Amino acid sequence: MEFLETFYTKFVPVFLFTVMVGMGLSLTLDGLVDVFRKPKALLAGLTAQMLFLPALAVGFGLLFDSPPVIAAGAIILAACPGGITSNAYVFASRADIALSIGLTTIASFITVFSVPFLTLFALNLHLDRSEIPDLPATDMMWTLARLTIIPVAIGMTVRRFRPTTAVRLIEPLRIATLIALIIIVVIGTVTAWDTIVENFWTAGVLMASINITAMGFGYGLGKAMKLEFPQRASITFEVGVQNLSMALFVTFTFLQSPGLAVSTLVYALIMKITAMSFVVFARNRIDARTVTEAAA
Repeated sequence: MEFLETFYTKFVPVFLFTVMVGMGLSLTLDGLVDVFRKPKALLAGLTAQMLFLPALAVGFGLLFDSPPVIAAGAIILAACPGGITSNAYVFASRADIALSIGLTTIASFITVFSVPFLTLFALNLHLDRSEIPDLPATDMMWTLARLTIIPVAIGMTVRRFRPTTAVRLIEPLRIATLIALIIIVVIGTVTAWDTIVENFWTAGVLMASINITAMGFGYGLGKAMKLEFPQRASITFEVGVQNLSMALFVTFTFLQSPGLAVSTLVYALIMKITAMSFVVFARNRIDARTVTEAAA
């Protein structure tokens, strides 16, 4: 138990900090400003990510009558921003990478305030008062700010004044964070194994429904707003690929509840399947479009 306490209170925060530094290294001030020059894409992405996804998690949790810890955990995950791996999926599919990084960064800033609120909402909605841990929202906001806004600012500063160094660091950091994320998911799975086994199918149906519906909504909203396909694809990834490390940090470190982490751990598997499937679809679509434009 001492190992787990050290792991979740020391290693996971350092990992999350490193992830956000890596995001900052990938982002230039001009790139961030450019996102605001695409107001329709920005509005569509933030609407799908920050409004529709949490509402979907609340609605589906009630509709499916999911176990309280599974339904509450789903809301906590949905409250988190898009994960840094969403940028990797967007890059692999040749979609709009600048939009993806910009949306991830902006959403990360917003969730400093929204995650504590939605976490308390989820706990009060689904758990008995006696089961709700003491959760000082202001402390949680400050901790999330230190683990999101500050490291992104550090990364952007390095990118601004040492661009060559920043570019050199991006790929090693990306590989290191993916390895670390695998370690976190594996240890989290072992820690919550009994609860996962007990609720696997229930959590699987709920999280798959949330993931597929959210990605479909993100794509459909982009199409309804007449966005180009690369922008629609980026929004689809942003709303479907969540920041697992932040969700696990909240459930394990702040709430100290393996049960609340089950939804995130199950989602991790589902997310990989749907995201990789969409990479294949998007890349084929963009490649075909490129060939058509070249022929014309």
